[in-house]
Amino acid sequence: MDNIQELREIVNPVFNTAKSCIQLDAAAGDEDSAQLLEALGFGTIADQKESKGVPPELAEKVRRLFPVYTVLTESRFQVVNRLIRSFPDRTVVDLPCGYTARGIKMSRQGRVYYGFDLPAVIDDVSPAAAKIHGGDENIHYDAVDATNYDSMAAPLKEEKKELLITTEGLLMYFTQHELEEVFSNIRHILQQHGGSWIIVDRAYYTHDHEIASAVLDNDPGMIALYNAVTKKAAGTVADVKFNDNIIFKGTDEEIKTFIEKMGFEIKEIGLGDHLPDHFGVLPPTGPDDARVRDVYREMCFWELTVKENSEQKTAQDMPFRVESEFKDGKFTASIQGRVDTITAPQLLEQYQKADGVKAIELNIEKMSYISSAGLRVLLIMYKSLDDKNQFNLVGTTDSVKEIMEVTGFDQFLL
Repeated sequence: MDNIQELREIVNPVFNTAKSCIQLDAAAGDEDSAQLLEALGFGTIADQKESKGVPPELAEKVRRLFPVYTVLTESRFQVVNRLIRSFPDRTVVDLPCGYTARGIKMSRQGRVYYGFDLPAVIDDVSPAAAKIHGGDENIHYDAVDATNYDSMAAPLKEEKKELLITTEGLLMYFTQHELEEVFSNIRHILQQHGGSWIIVDRAYYTHDHEIASAVLDNDPGMIALYNAVTKKAAGTVADVKFNDNIIFKGTDEEIKTFIEKMGFEIKEIGLGDHLPDHFGVLPPTGPDDARVRDVYREMCFWELTVKENSEQKTAQDMPFRVESEFKDGKFTASIQGRVDTITAPQLLEQYQKADGVKAIELNIEKMSYISSAGLRVLLIMYKSLDDKNQFNLVGTTDSVKEIMEVTGFDQFLL
């Protein structure tokens, strides 16, 4: 792995959570996913089933959990695929695309498809998918940060059709401030292109325990194990706080008020109408399948469309730039523009070139925004110092200070 890829993984490790999805889709019997899994070189589904590192007395129980994760992942992948088919004239924007085979399926249907994700994901999935779809010019993969409007708008600049933006498993990673940025960015993109935004995140968050219970036949011991394993896996894979925004912490009424305030109208679409004919790991006519389908029939997508006369986004960020110097053990840098998933690796790269840093001074007067990825880089720099008092931020603006206070980073950095 080259240095820039390593830096990308450090500043935003959440991309690792997407690796298991392609394995689970392949295990459910999706042939495109199986081909893509092989092209990616991520190993086989048998590697997961072996339960490596699990004590022998628990191994069988962990293997019994495997169908739960497979059903959750397969259903989300397949129901969105089916929903996309009901919008045949739209250009699909998959945010995030992860390592799924959706782009391959869109190529087979003759659709225009944009897979948006973190740079670390795009660098892997784009060439791997091209091996299978043969370099279809209608299939695009682009590195974006969902909090960065320019990064998402640029690939779509020449797109003429209305958009169908799909979001599954993304919103859980954002702080409230970041979530508002994402909503604002997507609203502005839809104002430019037309179309709508499909969200399934809340539905799965609300009902995943019921789905697990249905697959496990309401076995209390297995359900407790599922909860424990899921919690431990989440903490291990990504060093972030999950579900820490209104989409997951608010009531239905509070969430709808927030969405309307962000300039959207909401329409609910029954998820049960788009289920696959059968789940790959469940007997198609057995009681497990019936119980799971009953849960899904209570779940809904949200389709968001922009309200008429909704406020247009006009603010423009300055181009990102870092000018640094290392002298007599002190690393100084002046930072301009946004520090996010796209740009944070550049700051970290310049810092890592300095050897034996004893003090850090960062001028952030011209920093317009910092995401959790950027904050992670600042925290890496802060923790590297023996004397934490030698870390100093100069020119902190009110907007950046507010982000640090909301996320709790002010306790370390200010």
